[in-house]
Amino acid sequence: MTAEYRQEVLNVILAQALQERGVISLPEGVIKTVIQKRRRIPDVMVDYRGLRVVIEGEVSDQAGAEERALTSARRRVEQGLAHIGIGVIFPAELRAVPFKALLEALRDSRLLMAVTSESGDTGYVSGNIDFLAELLDKTFDQLVQEDVVAQAVAEIDAAVEKMAQLSRLCPGYYQKAAAILGIKALPRPAAEKAKKGPIETLYPEEILAICRISGLVIINAMIFQEILASHDNRVTSLTHLLNEIVLHSALNRHWNYIVSDINYFPIFHLASQLMVVIPSHGDILKGLRILGQSAQKIVAMKAALRHDLMGRVYHKLLADKKYLGTYYTSIPAAILLLKLALGHTTLPLKWNNLDRLERLQVADLACGTGTLLMAAADTVTDNYFRACAARGEQPDVTAIYRLLTEKIIYGYDVLPSAIHLTASTLALRAPETPFQRMNLFSLPFGEPENRLGSLDFMDSRLLEIKDLFGAVSDVKQITGNGEIESPYGYLPELDLCVMNPPFTRSVGGNLLFGSLPEPERSQAQKRLQKIIQTKKYQANITAGLGAVFVALADRYLNSGGRLALVLPKAVISGVAWKPTREMLAERYHLEYIVASQDPQRWNFSESTSLSEVLLVARKKDGENDGCDTPTIALNLWRNPTTAFDALAVFHALLDNSPPPAIDQQGAKEIYIGKVKAGEALAFSWKEIKEWPMWMLPVAFAQSDLIRAAYHLFQGKLWLPGYGIRGSIPLKPLKEFAQIGPDRRDIHDGFKISKTPSAYSAFWGHEALLVERIKQNPNAYLFPLAHAHKKRPLRRVEDLWPLSGKILVVERLRINSQKIISSYISEPVLSNTWWPISMKNEYNNDIFGKILILWFNSTLGILHLLAKRQETEGAWIDFKKPVLSNLPVLDLAALTEEQVTFLAESFDEVSHEVIQPFPRMADDPVRSRIDAAISEALRLPDYSILRKLLAQEPVVCLKRL
Repeated sequence: MTAEYRQEVLNVILAQALQERGVISLPEGVIKTVIQKRRRIPDVMVDYRGLRVVIEGEVSDQAGAEERALTSARRRVEQGLAHIGIGVIFPAELRAVPFKALLEALRDSRLLMAVTSESGDTGYVSGNIDFLAELLDKTFDQLVQEDVVAQAVAEIDAAVEKMAQLSRLCPGYYQKAAAILGIKALPRPAAEKAKKGPIETLYPEEILAICRISGLVIINAMIFQEILASHDNRVTSLTHLLNEIVLHSALNRHWNYIVSDINYFPIFHLASQLMVVIPSHGDILKGLRILGQSAQKIVAMKAALRHDLMGRVYHKLLADKKYLGTYYTSIPAAILLLKLALGHTTLPLKWNNLDRLERLQVADLACGTGTLLMAAADTVTDNYFRACAARGEQPDVTAIYRLLTEKIIYGYDVLPSAIHLTASTLALRAPETPFQRMNLFSLPFGEPENRLGSLDFMDSRLLEIKDLFGAVSDVKQITGNGEIESPYGYLPELDLCVMNPPFTRSVGGNLLFGSLPEPERSQAQKRLQKIIQTKKYQANITAGLGAVFVALADRYLNSGGRLALVLPKAVISGVAWKPTREMLAERYHLEYIVASQDPQRWNFSESTSLSEVLLVARKKDGENDGCDTPTIALNLWRNPTTAFDALAVFHALLDNSPPPAIDQQGAKEIYIGKVKAGEALAFSWKEIKEWPMWMLPVAFAQSDLIRAAYHLFQGKLWLPGYGIRGSIPLKPLKEFAQIGPDRRDIHDGFKISKTPSAYSAFWGHEALLVERIKQNPNAYLFPLAHAHKKRPLRRVEDLWPLSGKILVVERLRINSQKIISSYISEPVLSNTWWPISMKNEYNNDIFGKILILWFNSTLGILHLLAKRQETEGAWIDFKKPVLSNLPVLDLAALTEEQVTFLAESFDEVSHEVIQPFPRMADDPVRSRIDAAISEALRLPDYSILRKLLAQEPVVCLKRL
């Protein structure tokens, strides 16, 4: 037996000992290959909390053992083969121990061990196996706390900002840079267009954005140059070039040489163009040197280079993100989403089979700088490495990276600079590996022909290419040697479509395609609407471009393929998103829905605070395919902030199946280290897809509240620890009342009057003023004589009969406001409340008071919050169709005694001050309201639900 083989056996036995302690998971194939078949394997690879760990062992009687073990472990981490490397030195006496006794002997042995990771090395320390387990725990905690990528982003951001401040003073530079980067001026407000002079003049913030993006492209090229210099002796290091007096000329010459002789066009082409237009100005050359010095620091942080480093900075710099809806996915969210969508158990693939992987097709139709594509590439690579390790095979690193770059990954975007950064991000995975092509396309947007970017694929799979280096509206494909004129931009049939699509909507000033000037914008909107109607896509553009992108993805997705989406939370509850939900219900099985219940970060995108969800849905193969498997709802109490947080969440989620939300108790608890990060429940997809809204599975952070809300919709009172404790007669609100006009219609018929009129109103929702459930009108309205510009004139006779004495909130900020529903002394219209008028025999104050009492009870609040449309955490609203169908107390089922008692209970509390929702647990008025409901319906005390609601993050804006 060779010494090398004996060391490998010891590595496996050490992994077995760690597995016994529940620390790691070791593939069975490794044990069989090494111990039973006595065959060598390339690496002993194990799983630790979802991370890949490689064990590199040496025996102490070998010269240079410590250096070899740690160097090998470190190299595996730097190559991306593992997140953590362990260098172990075994005592020499273990050589003489028989196989069968090795495990027992190792338990009692003192080992020398060192752990290496992206955070650095521990250095060698002495200890037993239990100490090694502790060392792994500490390394994991350090990785979670120290985000190397965040440090690198801060370094790049500071250098780019310095360069931008220096270059913004040179108009000749930033104007030419804007043309090179394909950045247009933002549309101007109408008032500004009326002014004399050119409207093409850039805003100051646009100038800074252009200077920042150009600085980022330059430092990106510098980083890549420095990396190439360590692999290719034809490439000069930055240290040498930074000594050049005319730095920009030296960089331009060398980058052109790299493009022409070595073929890294995607990285150096834009940067070399920028070098041509940089003036020989002392301050700008100083800024270039600052960029170069920062690039050298970044290269030293080798781990950071495997992430979407440039993208994280780039998205902060976009001048027109408000109009393009350009929100870039955070790296942790991208990792979690792609692990859920593309984990090694999700697709029926032999992940170690490169011939089969070559047929895998993954695309992002709005890829930005490639964060989601990078996460997809990392997940495929991870699956490949794990499969090879499990079978004792040597992974071909070059082959898998080339396959991902040239065959598997497809990316599309309208921003040329973003596509170039995507190309460099993918190339940074293996800079020493030349590639022949990349399926990355910069697509036409706007004129000519009202092009729609990726949405042109709704009309045709093939997009014609007009020109090579012309205007922004030309299709360009990235290859190793340059941007080529291919006959078509092509979108294949996909196995996975992953997207964080643009969020812009066609309301609020109509920002749909808002980065285009008029009349281009209107023409593009009309063309999109025509395509949707003629091709019968299931998408409502009122929901925004996100809904349209989802419909497009569905068209090109294979049966059995997956959608992995980052979308506004309105997708599961918004009225405008209904066609999207119907499409998913008809053709997909929703596998995962992930929501952040973390008040510090409701979002999964970096540049927005809007509430978002992650969705993973598999396209059905047959009529009933997947319907019997559950939908997993994950409510995050702590939104992952690092890549290792995300991996820990994914690993914990897979550890044990979440319990069914309805039939069982408890939830699957998710931990990051010792901190609880969330709860997961399983739901029946057959049931969910029949619901008009899908908010319930992620309505609350606390699983007990989700269960209580579910049973309440069935007319049952469920209490934690007691189960179902009573029945509640419920019917939809529309059975008893009709809801009045929305604020847009009111503004089309009235204006606020400065003097009393015949039309009373309740205007606004000031938290300090609206603190009782009985109010008086606070404003008057006056009919409009003429319509507002581009709006119809609403007839007063159509609006005023829909006024009412009962108001229910239309918009609500839960953390600061107090009242859900209020009784007004006379009929009113409102801009922030829905006026409610009672029907037929219920049209009297008594029944109105009972409804208001119900809405302000804990049960009424629980009902409403489970049906909310969430915009940004505690900022929510309730749409008319949702409210109309909302179950409320069945007025027809109440006895005369119950009606009298509840109306009197209303009168008793109607003038009392109610506390804000976060203080509802100890609010004596709310307690009296709940007590009245309990007594009238013969229900037990349900104050525990009020306590749970008060501590919900969306209510109190505090973490659990």
